[in-house]
Amino acid sequence: MKRMFLIPILFLFVITATVLPQQNPVVKKIIEIDKFVPDGIYADLNTNKGRITLSLDYEHVPMTVANFVGLAEGTIKNDALPEGKPYFDGSRWHRVVAGHVIQAGMPATGKETEGPGYEFPNEIYKGLSHNKVGMLGMANAGANTNGSQFYITLGDRSYLDSNYTLFGTVTDGMDVVNKIVQGDTIKSVVISRIGQKAIDFKVTNDSFKKMVEEAKAKVKAEEEKKLMKETELIKKKFSKAKETASDLKFFILKEGTGDKPSEGAVVKVQYKGSFLLDGNNFVSTSVEGKPNDLDKPEIFEYTIGKTKINPALDESIADMKSGEQRTVIAQSKLAYGNNVVYGKQIEGKKRFAISPNTSLVYEIEILK
Repeated sequence: MKRMFLIPILFLFVITATVLPQQNPVVKKIIEIDKFVPDGIYADLNTNKGRITLSLDYEHVPMTVANFVGLAEGTIKNDALPEGKPYFDGSRWHRVVAGHVIQAGMPATGKETEGPGYEFPNEIYKGLSHNKVGMLGMANAGANTNGSQFYITLGDRSYLDSNYTLFGTVTDGMDVVNKIVQGDTIKSVVISRIGQKAIDFKVTNDSFKKMVEEAKAKVKAEEEKKLMKETELIKKKFSKAKETASDLKFFILKEGTGDKPSEGAVVKVQYKGSFLLDGNNFVSTSVEGKPNDLDKPEIFEYTIGKTKINPALDESIADMKSGEQRTVIAQSKLAYGNNVVYGKQIEGKKRFAISPNTSLVYEIEILK
């Protein structure tokens, strides 16, 4: 009796071990991943055009990967969807720019919901660059405002480096990426962990919240240190500068003539500029006075009270007479604040960019 009882169990074991992986595609996929894919954390984006596989760099950008994984697996609380519900399932590729990026990450709530209701800081790792197709990054509305929206690059976008967080790459399915058009759907996102280190990378609401709090504290400390350095440099280098009520500092290099321009008056302006801390240069362009790294400044027209560039330039130009030249020191809040500013692409050059929270020095001239 014992012998007859053991034979069917052994037979059942053989059937299970040999047939089940062939019949169950999930089991088969796990076996294939374990066998052929290096250790790591992977995300399969199952779209209506096919599958895109992403390798997530959880070792170098753990907070950003934790955010993506936690949302995908429903382990991070958010304001958009009920707790436990996979965040990206059913979402759409809402922005597609040929040669630039495809972008997704707005949850399928039935209304225009842009993010999860929280923000977390940038997490820049210099070992990752936007210099090729298939790079996975976080979209944001300014420095340290990451949420849930992400993008995949469609070309060399290296000018985005340092201002946007990269956290992975496409390892399979780039042909699918190239087929995506605006409105295509992400049916589901499946996270796979290969290797013990990846398996141990578990995301909970508390673990992610702790990461974010630590990152915010670090950003605050860095900003305070930078502000102190800038203040000391301004006192040393521009000690004779006058100061306006808005805290804008300036001194006049050449006196102008006549009256200051009235509301609605059109004046012709040009400027040279530099970054306060590192001295990198830029100049005005003829396109609404936007900055770029041209060889010499271009003249642009400015309508008093109507044209808007940034607080420092707007205040200064309205206060200057014809023919006047002045140096203006604009700390970040009076420059472009938390925004990234890009110059128009020049062939053969890396696209010019002013990073968020950058203090600037201008030499402005109102032409006669």
